[in-house]
Amino acid sequence: MTSCAKCNHVVDKTYDCEHTDDEEYCVECYTELHYYLTEKKHADNS
Repeated sequence: MTSCAKCNHVVDKTYDCEHTDDEEYCVECYTELHYYLTEKKHADNS
């Protein structure tokens, strides 16, 4: 088990990508980050 780099919760599965600077995030933090990035992108295009 691994801990999330953002919230420090211990979880079974983590996710990482270039948006997390390759740090491991739990699904909740990862989803929140990508939701924020998606919303920001849509706001910039408006």
